[in-house]
Amino acid sequence: MRVNNAKSVLIRRVASAVILPGVLTSMLVLAPQASAETAPVSGICNGVTNQLAHRGTVQENLLKAAARKNAEVITKLQAERATLEARAATLTSEIAAADKAIADLEAKNVLLNGEIKTAAADLATVTAQQASTTTAIATAKTALADLVTQQEAKTAELAPLQEQLTAAQNASTALQDQAAAVAADLTTNQEALATADKELAELKSVAAQAAGELAGQNAAIATAEGELTSLAATAQKAADAVAAGTQAVTDAEAELERLVNSGTAAQDVLDAQNTAIETAKTELVTLQGVAKTAADAVTAKNTAIETAKTELVRLQGVAKTAADAVTAKNTAIETAKTELVRLQGDAKKAADAVAANTAAITSVNAAITQLQKDITAAKAAVSAKQAEVKKAQDELDALQARRTTLLDEIAALNTQINAINGNSQLKRDLIAKRDAKQTELTTINGQITDKKAAIFALQGELAPLQNRVTDLNAQLLAKQGESSALQKQAAPLQDALTAANASVATKDAEIKTLQGQLPALTTALSNANAAVSAKQGELTTLQGQLPALQNTATAAAAEVTAQEKVVAGLVADLPNLTEGVAEAEKAIEAQKVLLEGLRGDLVKAQVASADASKAVDAKKAELTGLTERLPLLQAAADNAASAVTTKQADITKLNADIDKLVASLTGLNGQITAKEAEILSVQNQVAPLLDQLTKVNADISATEAALKTLQAQLTALDKQVTDAQAVLRTLKAQKKTNKEAIAAQTASVIVLEDKLGAVQNQIKAIDGQIALGGCVA
Repeated sequence: MRVNNAKSVLIRRVASAVILPGVLTSMLVLAPQASAETAPVSGICNGVTNQLAHRGTVQENLLKAAARKNAEVITKLQAERATLEARAATLTSEIAAADKAIADLEAKNVLLNGEIKTAAADLATVTAQQASTTTAIATAKTALADLVTQQEAKTAELAPLQEQLTAAQNASTALQDQAAAVAADLTTNQEALATADKELAELKSVAAQAAGELAGQNAAIATAEGELTSLAATAQKAADAVAAGTQAVTDAEAELERLVNSGTAAQDVLDAQNTAIETAKTELVTLQGVAKTAADAVTAKNTAIETAKTELVRLQGVAKTAADAVTAKNTAIETAKTELVRLQGDAKKAADAVAANTAAITSVNAAITQLQKDITAAKAAVSAKQAEVKKAQDELDALQARRTTLLDEIAALNTQINAINGNSQLKRDLIAKRDAKQTELTTINGQITDKKAAIFALQGELAPLQNRVTDLNAQLLAKQGESSALQKQAAPLQDALTAANASVATKDAEIKTLQGQLPALTTALSNANAAVSAKQGELTTLQGQLPALQNTATAAAAEVTAQEKVVAGLVADLPNLTEGVAEAEKAIEAQKVLLEGLRGDLVKAQVASADASKAVDAKKAELTGLTERLPLLQAAADNAASAVTTKQADITKLNADIDKLVASLTGLNGQITAKEAEILSVQNQVAPLLDQLTKVNADISATEAALKTLQAQLTALDKQVTDAQAVLRTLKAQKKTNKEAIAAQTASVIVLEDKLGAVQNQIKAIDGQIALGGCVA
């Protein structure tokens, strides 16, 4: 339909081009000149005529005026015809241009049909690929879900085994720690046993020595007692001699008194009596001094005993304080050891936390470094893509500028062509130049379309890259926040570790200090116990000495009483002796001689008795010393035997403890062996599960990578489908636009042809009027 229409238009154009010039030329050549005739007219002339012309007569002046008027009308009509001819030529050019545009649009329409067909085929291909990729993604997701299910099943199966393995390992570690502690206790007890054995040997040696000393002391006491018996017999004999001498002196003094009483030597007896009185008084003073000394000795001994008792109580308090201090120090050491174990645990936890935090920081920093590298690469890709977009945009701007220039040039050429009538060489050259410009414009339009498509594609590629940069920046920010948080945690963790290590060091130093103080306290306790034992011995000695001193004091007091009675008796006898002094002087003198002799004998006897008493006292003192030392030696022997017994009990207990520790260690070793077998069994169960889980994880990673690749392909295919659909829509829109343009151009040609017909009719009417000499036919 469109081809036939085009042909009819072309025929009309050819006919118009051939016939119209001929008609116009013939009208100009064959048209008669205007003349004033008297012939009848069929209508009223447009020129100036006289009314008489209608009646067949014409005045000359009017005829000239009419000819002049008709010539002006004809000239005006010829000018209008020239204008109309120019208008007709313009319309003819516009019709030709519109026909050419219609032909170009129809040719372009044919090309668009081919491009639409190609685009539809491309769209179908990409859509098929998209459906295939979607199916592959669904399959990959199903496989991934199956793998994840397997992973969860393996993880669930592995979790209790790993918990069992962890529990068994912890139990094994605990058993090993118990075994180590038992081994350490066993070593300690064995060392203590060796020390106890050594101390037992020393104690046995001390006990043997103490027993030997005790036996020697008993033998010395028996010897001293034998010697004391002999010396007591000698002293008794001496005492008997003194008693006999004393009796003789007494008898002599009695005889002297008798002589004095009888007056034979009364004065001598009186003097002797006075002397005896003075002697007795002197002896009384001496005896009183001895009694006072003995009483003072008893008092001093009692005071010493009380002092010793007080000192003993004090020393016992000191010993108890020392024992309490040792106990407290041992308790403090054990408490500090327990605290040290806890602090060491805290320090290990703190060290583990610091190590974990450091590892996390290292990992996060590595991730940050990788993200920074990825961001740099992504930014470089974005920059490169932006550079490509800018380059394409610059090229598009250049093409659009060239298109504008070409449109302006084509419009100018059309103006020049339309301004030229006919078909001169200049007009043809301008048309050829315009057609070349039009061809270049078509090429430029195609390049602009391609460049826009390229820019659209580049911008489509740029968006994911920019999103990638945004995502990487977000990940980097998150990692930097995580790193900052970890680094903020590092200082408190390090401070906690430092504090824990300081606490461990402080507690260790405290334990060492306490252990360093323990020997001094133990020594102080030993010294205090020794001081208590010594003071107890001293008190026993003092208490042993007290009865002898009390006996001595009692005897001295009795002697003082007896001497006082002697002095009183002598003083009472003194008045009787004053009588008959002169008569008794001779008898007294004789009796004095006898008395002196007796006294000499008495002195000798007293000296012998004193020597014997001294020997007895010395032996008693020796026996008392030996006897007093005997309890000390007995106590030492008992203490040594008790220490031996105690040490043997300690050794027996240590042996029992060692046996228990060995049995416990054997049991723990058995438990450790069983627990290690259990760990090995669980590890044998865990290992294949871990291998299976590793394989499933690898399959999941591979499937996820494949899924990611498929999703990337699907994204690309989605874009290709969108692009293909956009191209197809664009082509269809262009086809629609082209069709509408053809219809518009066809309508325009019809309008132009109508205008051309109207112009030709006007020219034909003017030609008829000119042929009538300016009058309307």
